[in-house]
Amino acid sequence: MRTFLLASCLLSTGIAGAQKTRLVPTQHYDLSIPEPSDICVAPDGVYYIVSDQGFLFETQADGTIIRKADYRGMDDEAVFADDRFVYVVEESLRKLRLFDRATLTLQRTVTLPYAGGRNKGYESLTYNPTTQKFLLITEKDPTVVFEVDRDFKVTNETTLKLARDISAATFHDGFVWVLSDEDRTVFKLDPVTYRPLAQWVLPVLNPEGLTFSTDNTLRILSDDRRRLYVFDLPLAP
Repeated sequence: MRTFLLASCLLSTGIAGAQKTRLVPTQHYDLSIPEPSDICVAPDGVYYIVSDQGFLFETQADGTIIRKADYRGMDDEAVFADDRFVYVVEESLRKLRLFDRATLTLQRTVTLPYAGGRNKGYESLTYNPTTQKFLLITEKDPTVVFEVDRDFKVTNETTLKLARDISAATFHDGFVWVLSDEDRTVFKLDPVTYRPLAQWVLPVLNPEGLTFSTDNTLRILSDDRRRLYVFDLPLAP
């Protein structure tokens, strides 16, 4: 197992000295979901949002609730969906819950041990088609990308020093994208090395989740505002 330290990558790529581009939302939607903490879109365009309060919702693109899972977890912080399952991470419990997409019923629970702080555990989840691995990312102190296979075994880990924290991750257009809540910044990463390639600052309070829609717009969740913000697909600054 290899561990890469990316402390110098910002400098080596020149990104640290680059001027940060500030994105401007094109629209926003108020949500009826309490403390929304992450959002994803499935391959067929269906959206899912999880709440800090342990709820899983299926929604429309504007966050309107379609269905709610008949299950209440604890401290839901990350969500990802493929053709068959919705995957939900409960940060403090170190649990990964797999819900059947057709019924939104719980099918399986996987324990993912992590020795870090209770509220500094797995905060982000996505799938990286380039390496064919799930990516589980811890929030802070330290921020670590764990590559996980289909049996949910860790096969590699990479320590990131991009920002003060990482609150969400997604894969889009051949790259890994991560979001920092405390720095209000989106980063575009190389899908193999996780080397930072570009970054954008967001005018969003407490950004907790991100995804790209089927129409190529960037969508950011604000926990404190209970809002879903829409941005045009950012170009490299």
